[in-house]
Amino acid sequence: MSLRKGQHEGLISFETFQRIQDNLAGRKRLPAARKDFNEDFPLRGFVQCGCCGNAMTAAWSKGCRRHYAYYRCETRGCEAKSKSVPRAKMEDAFAEIMESVQPARDLFDLAKAMLRDAWDMRLAVAHGEKDELEKQLKDVDRQIESLLDRIVDATSASVVSAYEARIEKLERHKIVLAERVETTVPPRGRLEDCIELALKFLANPWNLYKNGDFTLRQTVLRLVFSEPLKYGQNGVYGTPELSFPFKYLAGISESKSEMVRAVGVEPTRAHGPTDFKSGMSTIPSRPHWLGKGL
Repeated sequence: MSLRKGQHEGLISFETFQRIQDNLAGRKRLPAARKDFNEDFPLRGFVQCGCCGNAMTAAWSKGCRRHYAYYRCETRGCEAKSKSVPRAKMEDAFAEIMESVQPARDLFDLAKAMLRDAWDMRLAVAHGEKDELEKQLKDVDRQIESLLDRIVDATSASVVSAYEARIEKLERHKIVLAERVETTVPPRGRLEDCIELALKFLANPWNLYKNGDFTLRQTVLRLVFSEPLKYGQNGVYGTPELSFPFKYLAGISESKSEMVRAVGVEPTRAHGPTDFKSGMSTIPSRPHWLGKGL
C-alpha cells in the first residue's frame, strides 16, 4: 500500500504520528504524573525550604475538632524539619508577591511595541525557514526520481527492494517537509491574538493564578518565576527570581526611574535646598511593582 496525503484535516500532523510510531517501536513510555500534586496545596513542590533548599511538602493534619492544612520540610538533618507552616500563612505571603509582580501601565505600550518587533523578526526568520524547507522538498523529489530511474535499470530483486524501501522513507520525509512548509509562517491575525494573551498575562498574573484551575496555576508559577521560591524559618520568602519578561520590564522601570532622578536632583542656580530635598523624596528609587523585600 502506497503512502498518500489525506484530503481531510488530520487530528494530528504526520510528523507527530511518525514520532508516536517511533516511540511505540522503541517501547518508550511517558513519565507518570507526579503523585505529590494536590489541588489543596498548589505551592507544594515549588516552594523550597530556606534552610536546606529542598522542596517543601504539605499535608492535612488532624486536630481535635477538624483537619488543618500545613506545609513543612521533611528533609532529614534540616533545622526546619517537621516544623509546620500553616497553609494560609504561606499562601497569603505568596499572594503579596504575586500581587506586586504587576508592571506599571505606562510600560504596556512599550511592551506591545517590543512584542511587535519580536514578532516581525520571527516572521522574517519563518519566511527564511520556509524557503529552506522548499529547497529541501525539491531535493527530496530529485532523489526519488533518481531512485525510480535506478529501479528501472536494476536486475536484482534485493537491489529493487532496497530502492523501494529508500523511496518509502523519502516519501514520509516529503510529507513532513510539506507540512512544515504550510505551518512555518503563522497566519494573519495571529499576532493580535498572541499579543492580547501575552499582555493579559503580563498585566496581572496574580488574577490568572487566583482564578485558574490547578494546571493553570502551575503554568503561571513556571512563567512568572525562573527559580523556585525559598521560604525561611522567619516566615518570609527570599528574593524571588523573576522570569525574563518581568525582570526585563523591571529593568526598564528602574532605568526610567534613574533617568528621572538624575534630572530631578541636579542642583541648579534657580532652585534652592528646599526644592532639592523635595525632589529627592518624590522620586522612587525602585519600581513600585516589585513589592517589599524584592
